[in-house]
Amino acid sequence: MNDADLIREFRNGNIDVFSELVAKYSRPLTIMILRIVRDQEEAKDISQTVFLKAYEGLPRFMLASSFKTWLYSIALNAVKDHLRKNRKARMVEADPDQLEDSSESPADRLDAARMSKNLREAMEMLPEKQRLTFQLRIYENLDYKEIARILGGTAGGARGNFFQAVKTLRERLIGWNGDERTGL
Repeated sequence: MNDADLIREFRNGNIDVFSELVAKYSRPLTIMILRIVRDQEEAKDISQTVFLKAYEGLPRFMLASSFKTWLYSIALNAVKDHLRKNRKARMVEADPDQLEDSSESPADRLDAARMSKNLREAMEMLPEKQRLTFQLRIYENLDYKEIARILGGTAGGARGNFFQAVKTLRERLIGWNGDERTGL
């Protein structure tokens, strides 16, 4: 069943189908949140809050937009609330960008870790809308219309924010590394 079918089923009284939506979106949503808050436990807590809000709001959800877009909007609002309450974001050792690859040499892993650290630091310097647009486009693979619905604005504005973010990141990373091995 697709998301719309699951929502209709939920509205018809079969609340058990909500667990299918949770199973489908829990991991990608939590990873998206983790990329912003940088704390695994906080990301899990926020994710649970998001699903609770979605569960409570699902009877009023308009099927005119996608469930994923609506869910990510709830998530970004919850993240913003969390960050307002906890101004000092803590960095965690676990990085969702780093996946162990035993075929890489230690030097290659070190280079990749440095690159990832530089990218995270450069992203933190971006204005919030550009940073969120970049994260939603690259990590969540959302199109510009979906990003515009989540963040507010137009698809053209989202496209502009993305390209400005890429331009700024490229300039900063090339400046930090002194070469063009950054891949942006």
